[in-house]
Amino acid sequence: MSARRRRGPGEGTIRERVDGRWEGRLTTGHGPDGRQQTRSVFGKTRAEALVKLDALKGKLTAGLPAPSERLTVGAYLARWLTAVEPRLRLSTRRRYGQIVRGQLAPALGRVRLARLQVADVESMMAGVQADGLSARTAAHCRAVLRAALSDAERDGLVGRNVAKLARAPHLAPPRPTVLRPDEAREMVASLNDAGLRRLATVAMGTGLRQGELLGLRWEDIDLERRSVHVRSVLVPLGGGYGLAEPKSASSRRTVPVGQHVIDALNEERQAQRQARLVAGRHWREAIPGLCFTTATGAPRNGNALTHSFQDALAAAGLARLTWHDLRAVHGALLLQSGTDISVVSRQLGHGSVGVTARHYGGVADSLGREAADRLEALIGRPS
Repeated sequence: MSARRRRGPGEGTIRERVDGRWEGRLTTGHGPDGRQQTRSVFGKTRAEALVKLDALKGKLTAGLPAPSERLTVGAYLARWLTAVEPRLRLSTRRRYGQIVRGQLAPALGRVRLARLQVADVESMMAGVQADGLSARTAAHCRAVLRAALSDAERDGLVGRNVAKLARAPHLAPPRPTVLRPDEAREMVASLNDAGLRRLATVAMGTGLRQGELLGLRWEDIDLERRSVHVRSVLVPLGGGYGLAEPKSASSRRTVPVGQHVIDALNEERQAQRQARLVAGRHWREAIPGLCFTTATGAPRNGNALTHSFQDALAAAGLARLTWHDLRAVHGALLLQSGTDISVVSRQLGHGSVGVTARHYGGVADSLGREAADRLEALIGRPS
Protein backbone atom coordinates (compact mmCIF):
# COMPACT_ATOMS: atom_id res chain seq x y z
CA MET A 1 0.00 0.00 0.00
CA SER A 2 1.38 3.39 -0.94
CA ALA A 3 2.28 5.84 1.80
CA ARG A 4 -0.41 8.32 2.72
CA ARG A 5 0.40 11.95 3.38
CA ARG A 6 -0.30 12.91 6.98
CA ARG A 7 -2.69 15.81 7.24
CA GLY A 8 -1.51 18.74 9.28
CA PRO A 9 -3.17 20.44 12.26
CA GLY A 10 -6.64 21.79 11.42
CA GLU A 11 -6.88 19.69 8.26
CA GLY A 12 -8.80 16.84 9.88
CA THR A 13 -8.21 13.12 9.81
CA ILE A 14 -9.15 10.38 7.35
CA ARG A 15 -9.71 6.75 8.29
CA GLU A 16 -11.28 3.64 6.80
CA ARG A 17 -14.16 2.26 8.87
CA VAL A 18 -14.89 -1.40 9.49
CA ASP A 19 -17.94 -1.16 7.22
CA GLY A 20 -15.67 -0.21 4.30
CA ARG A 21 -16.63 3.46 4.18
CA TRP A 22 -14.10 6.26 4.63
CA GLU A 23 -14.65 8.82 7.38
CA GLY A 24 -13.23 12.30 7.45
CA ARG A 25 -13.28 13.95 10.86
CA LEU A 26 -12.65 17.58 11.68
CA THR A 27 -12.51 19.31 15.05
CA THR A 28 -14.99 22.19 14.98
CA GLY A 29 -14.38 23.72 18.40
CA HIS A 30 -15.21 23.14 22.04
CA GLY A 31 -18.58 22.76 23.69
CA PRO A 32 -19.81 24.44 26.90
CA ASP A 33 -18.34 21.55 28.88
CA GLY A 34 -14.91 22.13 27.39
CA ARG A 35 -14.93 18.95 25.33
CA GLN A 36 -13.80 18.96 21.74
CA GLN A 37 -16.60 18.89 19.17
CA THR A 38 -16.02 17.07 15.91
CA ARG A 39 -17.88 16.72 12.66
CA SER A 40 -17.66 13.68 10.40
CA VAL A 41 -18.22 13.24 6.69
CA PHE A 42 -18.32 9.94 4.81
CA GLY A 43 -17.43 8.62 1.39
CA LYS A 44 -17.16 5.36 -0.50
CA THR A 45 -13.52 6.11 -1.20
CA ARG A 46 -10.76 8.00 0.57
CA ALA A 47 -10.77 10.60 -2.18
CA GLU A 48 -14.52 11.20 -1.82
CA ALA A 49 -14.24 11.59 1.95
CA LEU A 50 -11.31 13.97 1.49
CA VAL A 51 -13.29 16.17 -0.90
CA LYS A 52 -16.17 16.36 1.57
CA LEU A 53 -13.83 17.07 4.46
CA ASP A 54 -12.17 19.93 2.60
CA ALA A 55 -15.62 21.30 1.71
CA LEU A 56 -16.57 21.25 5.38
CA LYS A 57 -13.34 23.01 6.28
CA GLY A 58 -14.16 25.64 3.65
CA LYS A 59 -17.52 26.31 5.26
CA LEU A 60 -15.90 26.77 8.65
CA THR A 61 -13.27 29.06 7.19
CA ALA A 62 -16.04 31.14 5.59
CA GLY A 63 -17.68 31.51 8.97
CA LEU A 64 -20.62 29.23 8.24
CA PRO A 65 -21.89 27.28 11.26
CA ALA A 66 -21.04 23.57 11.33
CA PRO A 67 -23.94 21.35 12.34
CA SER A 68 -23.58 19.59 15.66
CA GLU A 69 -22.78 15.89 15.59
CA ARG A 70 -25.25 15.61 18.48
CA LEU A 71 -28.14 16.45 16.14
CA THR A 72 -30.82 13.79 16.52
CA VAL A 73 -33.13 12.44 13.84
CA GLY A 74 -36.12 13.89 15.69
CA ALA A 75 -34.64 17.38 15.88
CA TYR A 76 -33.59 17.29 12.25
CA LEU A 77 -37.01 16.10 11.02
CA ALA A 78 -38.75 18.88 12.94
CA ARG A 79 -36.42 21.44 11.35
CA TRP A 80 -36.79 19.81 7.93
CA LEU A 81 -40.62 19.93 8.04
CA THR A 82 -40.48 23.67 8.64
CA ALA A 83 -38.00 24.16 5.79
CA VAL A 84 -39.96 22.19 3.17
CA GLU A 85 -43.41 23.43 4.17
CA PRO A 86 -43.55 26.22 1.54
CA ARG A 87 -42.80 23.69 -1.24
CA LEU A 88 -45.57 21.25 -0.34
CA ARG A 89 -49.29 21.10 -0.94
CA LEU A 90 -51.42 21.44 2.19
CA SER A 91 -52.50 17.80 2.11
CA THR A 92 -48.87 16.65 1.65
CA ARG A 93 -47.70 18.83 4.56
CA ARG A 94 -50.31 17.27 6.79
CA ARG A 95 -49.42 13.74 5.73
CA TYR A 96 -45.69 14.37 6.25
CA GLY A 97 -46.39 15.82 9.68
CA GLN A 98 -48.54 12.84 10.65
CA ILE A 99 -45.83 10.40 9.60
CA VAL A 100 -43.02 12.29 11.32
CA ARG A 101 -44.91 12.70 14.59
CA GLY A 102 -46.72 9.37 14.54
CA GLN A 103 -44.09 6.94 13.29
CA LEU A 104 -40.65 8.38 12.55
CA ALA A 105 -40.07 10.43 15.70
CA PRO A 106 -41.19 7.73 18.15
CA ALA A 107 -39.05 5.07 16.45
CA LEU A 108 -35.96 7.05 15.41
CA GLY A 109 -36.18 10.44 17.11
CA ARG A 110 -33.43 9.83 19.68
CA VAL A 111 -30.93 8.35 17.23
CA ARG A 112 -28.05 10.65 16.28
CA LEU A 113 -28.58 11.68 12.67
CA ALA A 114 -24.95 10.96 11.73
CA ARG A 115 -25.22 7.46 13.22
CA LEU A 116 -28.51 6.41 11.63
CA GLN A 117 -28.12 3.02 9.96
CA VAL A 118 -29.99 1.00 7.34
CA ALA A 119 -30.97 -1.47 10.05
CA ASP A 120 -32.62 1.33 12.05
CA VAL A 121 -34.82 2.23 9.08
CA GLU A 122 -35.81 -1.36 8.40
CA SER A 123 -36.55 -1.87 12.10
CA MET A 124 -38.79 1.21 12.02
CA MET A 125 -40.77 -0.17 9.09
CA ALA A 126 -41.16 -3.54 10.80
CA GLY A 127 -42.43 -1.77 13.90
CA VAL A 128 -45.00 0.17 11.90
CA GLN A 129 -46.45 -3.07 10.58
CA ALA A 130 -46.22 -4.74 14.01
CA ASP A 131 -48.42 -1.91 15.32
CA GLY A 132 -51.14 -3.04 12.91
CA LEU A 133 -50.54 -0.52 10.13
CA SER A 134 -50.22 -1.60 6.52
CA ALA A 135 -47.11 -2.27 4.49
CA ARG A 136 -48.11 0.68 2.33
CA THR A 137 -48.01 2.96 5.40
CA ALA A 138 -44.56 1.58 6.24
CA ALA A 139 -43.47 2.37 2.67
CA HIS A 140 -44.82 5.92 3.03
CA CYS A 141 -42.74 6.32 6.21
CA ARG A 142 -39.63 5.24 4.32
CA ALA A 143 -40.46 7.64 1.49
CA VAL A 144 -40.77 10.63 3.84
CA LEU A 145 -37.54 9.73 5.64
CA ARG A 146 -35.82 9.23 2.29
CA ALA A 147 -36.83 12.74 1.19
CA ALA A 148 -35.61 14.23 4.46
CA LEU A 149 -32.28 12.39 4.33
CA SER A 150 -31.78 13.42 0.72
CA ASP A 151 -31.72 17.04 1.90
CA ALA A 152 -29.47 16.07 4.82
CA GLU A 153 -27.04 14.38 2.41
CA ARG A 154 -27.04 17.42 0.16
CA ASP A 155 -26.24 19.65 3.15
CA GLY A 156 -23.41 17.38 4.31
CA LEU A 157 -25.15 16.26 7.49
CA VAL A 158 -24.97 12.58 6.57
CA GLY A 159 -22.65 10.63 4.35
CA ARG A 160 -25.33 8.52 2.69
CA ASN A 161 -29.09 8.20 2.53
CA VAL A 162 -29.77 5.07 4.56
CA ALA A 163 -33.52 5.21 3.85
CA LYS A 164 -32.73 4.89 0.16
CA LEU A 165 -30.62 1.82 0.88
CA ALA A 166 -33.18 0.18 3.17
CA ARG A 167 -35.31 -2.56 1.64
CA ALA A 168 -38.85 -1.38 1.04
CA PRO A 169 -41.68 -3.59 2.35
CA HIS A 170 -43.36 -5.84 -0.16
CA LEU A 171 -46.54 -4.25 -1.48
CA ALA A 172 -49.25 -6.35 -3.03
CA PRO A 173 -50.51 -4.79 -6.27
CA PRO A 174 -53.72 -2.81 -5.68
CA ARG A 175 -56.92 -4.61 -6.59
CA PRO A 176 -59.45 -2.16 -8.02
CA THR A 177 -63.13 -2.52 -7.27
CA VAL A 178 -64.77 -3.97 -10.37
CA LEU A 179 -68.52 -3.76 -10.95
CA ARG A 180 -70.42 -4.96 -13.97
CA PRO A 181 -72.51 -2.27 -15.69
CA ASP A 182 -75.74 -3.69 -14.20
CA GLU A 183 -74.18 -3.72 -10.72
CA ALA A 184 -73.08 -0.10 -11.13
CA ARG A 185 -76.59 0.94 -12.15
CA GLU A 186 -78.10 -0.98 -9.23
CA MET A 187 -75.70 0.68 -6.80
CA VAL A 188 -76.59 4.20 -7.94
CA ALA A 189 -80.32 3.43 -8.01
CA SER A 190 -80.16 2.16 -4.41
CA LEU A 191 -79.23 5.62 -3.11
CA ASN A 192 -82.50 7.09 -1.86
CA ASP A 193 -81.03 10.54 -1.21
CA ALA A 194 -81.31 12.38 -4.55
CA GLY A 195 -78.31 14.62 -3.87
CA LEU A 196 -76.14 11.65 -2.96
CA ARG A 197 -77.35 9.82 -6.07
CA ARG A 198 -76.36 12.75 -8.29
CA LEU A 199 -72.94 12.96 -6.67
CA ALA A 200 -72.33 9.23 -7.13
CA THR A 201 -73.46 9.45 -10.75
CA VAL A 202 -70.98 12.23 -11.51
CA ALA A 203 -68.21 10.51 -9.53
CA MET A 204 -68.61 7.21 -11.35
CA GLY A 205 -69.12 8.92 -14.71
CA THR A 206 -65.96 11.04 -14.46
CA GLY A 207 -63.51 9.11 -12.28
CA LEU A 208 -62.65 12.31 -10.40
CA ARG A 209 -60.98 12.10 -7.01
CA GLN A 210 -63.24 13.22 -4.19
CA GLY A 211 -61.41 16.53 -3.71
CA GLU A 212 -61.58 17.20 -7.46
CA LEU A 213 -65.30 16.43 -7.51
CA LEU A 214 -66.16 18.64 -4.52
CA GLY A 215 -63.95 21.41 -5.94
CA LEU A 216 -65.84 21.56 -9.25
CA ARG A 217 -67.37 24.93 -10.10
CA TRP A 218 -70.09 25.62 -12.61
CA GLU A 219 -67.56 27.44 -14.78
CA ASP A 220 -65.68 24.10 -15.08
CA ILE A 221 -68.64 22.41 -16.80
CA ASP A 222 -68.90 22.62 -20.58
CA LEU A 223 -72.46 21.55 -21.34
CA GLU A 224 -72.12 22.01 -25.10
CA ARG A 225 -69.02 19.80 -25.41
CA ARG A 226 -70.14 17.50 -22.58
CA SER A 227 -66.89 17.77 -20.69
CA VAL A 228 -65.62 18.59 -17.20
CA HIS A 229 -62.45 20.62 -16.63
CA VAL A 230 -60.45 19.65 -13.54
CA ARG A 231 -58.81 22.90 -12.45
CA SER A 232 -58.91 22.85 -8.65
CA VAL A 233 -59.29 20.62 -5.60
CA LEU A 234 -61.30 21.27 -2.44
CA VAL A 235 -59.02 21.11 0.63
CA PRO A 236 -59.52 21.79 4.37
CA LEU A 237 -58.09 25.20 5.24
CA GLY A 238 -57.97 26.31 8.84
CA GLY A 239 -61.50 25.96 10.14
CA GLY A 240 -63.03 25.95 6.67
CA TYR A 241 -62.21 25.05 3.09
CA GLY A 242 -60.31 26.45 0.15
CA LEU A 243 -59.40 25.54 -3.43
CA ALA A 244 -55.91 24.32 -4.32
CA GLU A 245 -54.16 23.36 -7.54
CA PRO A 246 -54.55 19.72 -8.65
CA LYS A 247 -51.86 17.39 -7.31
CA SER A 248 -49.88 17.24 -10.58
CA ALA A 249 -49.82 18.50 -14.16
CA SER A 250 -51.51 15.30 -15.32
CA SER A 251 -54.29 15.82 -12.77
CA ARG A 252 -55.20 19.11 -14.43
CA ARG A 253 -57.26 17.71 -17.29
CA THR A 254 -60.46 17.74 -19.32
CA VAL A 255 -62.72 14.70 -18.95
CA PRO A 256 -65.36 13.94 -21.61
CA VAL A 257 -68.60 12.74 -20.00
CA GLY A 258 -71.80 11.04 -21.05
CA GLN A 259 -75.23 12.64 -21.23
CA HIS A 260 -76.28 10.95 -17.97
CA VAL A 261 -73.55 12.94 -16.17
CA ILE A 262 -74.71 16.18 -17.79
CA ASP A 263 -78.28 15.38 -16.75
CA ALA A 264 -77.17 14.80 -13.16
CA LEU A 265 -75.29 18.11 -13.12
CA ASN A 266 -78.28 19.99 -14.53
CA GLU A 267 -80.49 18.44 -11.83
CA GLU A 268 -77.96 19.44 -9.19
CA ARG A 269 -77.94 23.03 -10.41
CA GLN A 270 -81.72 23.20 -10.26
CA ALA A 271 -81.70 21.70 -6.76
CA GLN A 272 -79.05 24.21 -5.67
CA ARG A 273 -81.15 27.13 -6.95
CA GLN A 274 -84.11 25.83 -4.98
CA ALA A 275 -81.97 25.43 -1.85
CA ARG A 276 -80.78 29.03 -2.22
CA LEU A 277 -84.39 30.25 -2.27
CA VAL A 278 -85.26 28.20 0.81
CA ALA A 279 -82.17 29.32 2.75
CA GLY A 280 -82.70 32.99 1.94
CA ARG A 281 -80.37 35.18 4.00
CA HIS A 282 -78.78 32.09 5.54
CA TRP A 283 -77.24 31.12 2.20
CA ARG A 284 -73.45 31.57 2.46
CA GLU A 285 -71.07 30.63 -0.37
CA ALA A 286 -67.60 30.61 1.17
CA ILE A 287 -66.36 29.51 -2.26
CA PRO A 288 -68.57 31.02 -4.98
CA GLY A 289 -69.81 28.81 -7.79
CA LEU A 290 -69.24 25.33 -6.35
CA CYS A 291 -71.34 22.64 -8.02
CA PHE A 292 -71.89 20.63 -4.86
CA THR A 293 -72.80 22.45 -1.64
CA THR A 294 -74.79 21.96 1.53
CA ALA A 295 -78.34 23.29 1.91
CA THR A 296 -76.87 26.66 2.96
CA GLY A 297 -74.17 26.97 0.27
CA ALA A 298 -71.17 25.64 2.22
CA PRO A 299 -68.68 23.17 0.65
CA ARG A 300 -69.45 19.49 1.21
CA ASN A 301 -67.45 17.63 3.85
CA GLY A 302 -65.69 14.65 2.27
CA ASN A 303 -65.71 12.43 5.36
CA ALA A 304 -69.40 13.06 6.01
CA LEU A 305 -70.15 12.33 2.36
CA THR A 306 -68.32 8.99 2.55
CA HIS A 307 -70.18 7.98 5.72
CA SER A 308 -73.54 8.88 4.15
CA PHE A 309 -72.65 6.87 1.07
CA GLN A 310 -71.66 3.79 3.07
CA ASP A 311 -74.76 4.03 5.29
CA ALA A 312 -76.94 4.13 2.17
CA LEU A 313 -75.23 1.05 0.71
CA ALA A 314 -75.64 -0.83 3.99
CA ALA A 315 -79.33 0.08 4.12
CA ALA A 316 -79.73 -1.31 0.59
CA GLY A 317 -77.91 -4.52 1.53
CA LEU A 318 -75.04 -3.83 -0.87
CA ALA A 319 -71.32 -4.41 -0.37
CA ARG A 320 -69.35 -1.69 1.37
CA LEU A 321 -67.49 0.72 -0.90
CA THR A 322 -65.33 3.73 -0.18
CA TRP A 323 -65.91 6.93 -2.12
CA HIS A 324 -62.57 6.38 -3.85
CA ASP A 325 -63.91 3.03 -5.10
CA LEU A 326 -66.22 4.96 -7.44
CA ARG A 327 -63.11 6.24 -9.20
CA ALA A 328 -61.82 2.67 -9.53
CA VAL A 329 -65.21 1.54 -10.84
CA HIS A 330 -65.01 4.26 -13.50
CA GLY A 331 -61.58 3.08 -14.67
CA ALA A 332 -62.60 -0.59 -14.67
CA LEU A 333 -65.79 0.10 -16.63
CA LEU A 334 -63.84 2.06 -19.23
CA LEU A 335 -61.47 -0.84 -19.70
CA GLN A 336 -64.36 -3.33 -19.86
CA SER A 337 -65.94 -1.18 -22.57
CA GLY A 338 -62.82 -1.61 -24.72
CA THR A 339 -61.33 1.85 -24.11
CA ASP A 340 -57.58 1.95 -24.71
CA ILE A 341 -55.60 2.03 -21.47
CA SER A 342 -53.78 5.22 -22.53
CA VAL A 343 -57.13 7.01 -22.76
CA VAL A 344 -58.16 5.63 -19.37
CA SER A 345 -54.88 6.86 -17.92
CA ARG A 346 -55.46 10.41 -19.20
CA GLN A 347 -59.03 10.53 -17.96
CA LEU A 348 -58.02 9.38 -14.48
CA GLY A 349 -55.19 11.90 -14.36
CA HIS A 350 -52.49 9.29 -13.77
CA GLY A 351 -48.89 10.35 -14.23
CA SER A 352 -48.24 7.54 -16.72
CA VAL A 353 -49.84 4.53 -18.37
CA GLY A 354 -47.63 2.40 -16.14
CA VAL A 355 -49.48 3.66 -13.06
CA THR A 356 -52.79 2.72 -14.66
CA ALA A 357 -51.49 -0.70 -15.65
CA ARG A 358 -50.36 -1.41 -12.07
CA HIS A 359 -53.74 -0.40 -10.66
CA TYR A 360 -55.84 -2.23 -13.24
CA GLY A 361 -53.62 -5.18 -14.07
CA GLY A 362 -56.28 -7.64 -12.92
CA VAL A 363 -58.91 -6.09 -15.16
CA ALA A 364 -56.52 -6.09 -18.11
CA ASP A 365 -55.70 -9.77 -17.50
CA SER A 366 -59.37 -10.76 -17.56
CA LEU A 367 -59.94 -8.72 -20.73
CA GLY A 368 -56.96 -10.46 -22.30
CA ARG A 369 -58.58 -13.83 -21.53
CA GLU A 370 -61.82 -12.68 -23.14
CA ALA A 371 -59.90 -11.45 -26.20
CA ALA A 372 -58.15 -14.81 -26.51
CA ASP A 373 -61.52 -16.61 -26.34
CA ARG A 374 -62.95 -14.37 -29.05
CA LEU A 375 -59.93 -15.00 -31.25
CA GLU A 376 -60.35 -18.75 -30.71
CA ALA A 377 -63.96 -18.47 -31.84
CA LEU A 378 -62.85 -16.69 -35.01
CA ILE A 379 -59.87 -18.75 -36.15
CA GLY A 380 -59.78 -21.82 -33.94
CA ARG A 381 -60.03 -25.29 -35.37
CA PRO A 382 -63.59 -26.48 -36.05
CA SER A 383 -64.87 -29.02 -33.56
